Amino acid sequence: MKTKLLIQMLMAMSVIMVGLTGFAAPAAAEDITVEVRSIEASREDGGLDPKLGDLQGTLDVTFAGYSSFRQLSKETVVLEGAKPKEVALPNDSKLTLTFHGFSDKLVKLGLGISDKMNTTLRVSPGSHFFQAGMRYKKGILILAIKVIVKE
Repeated sequence: MKTKLLIQMLMAMSVIMVGLTGFAAPAAAEDITVEVRSIEASREDGGLDPKLGDLQGTLDVTFAGYSSFRQLSKETVVLEGAKPKEVALPNDSKLTLTFHGFSDKLVKLGLGISDKMNTTLRVSPGSHFFQAGMRYKKGILILAIKVIVKE
């Protein structure tokens, strides 16, 4: 009889514990890390900067009209909550990044460049995406952006 009562109490406590934890929101990172690489692309001879070796295939295909790629800067910022962070760009513009949470497994990232553009993207963590088109010296400025989520 005491064993049956003990088992019932343990089962009731298990149900209570599941009730307390089972309906909690799934754990999600409250901050994310964003890596921003500024790249100068031009049609002049120069080849590929060795620092960009991991992006060679994508740069060659996506920016096929350019023959020279040089990394100008690499900056890593941590976005804490919805607090925006700015990154200075080599063309004297400012990149503003804001973490807007998650949409399924994608990161919602606010992206603004001075007064030129302002948008929100859905980005797959761990992959690069590119923003390009701003004139820079004898070519264009490419931003290679990577979002890193630690769980």
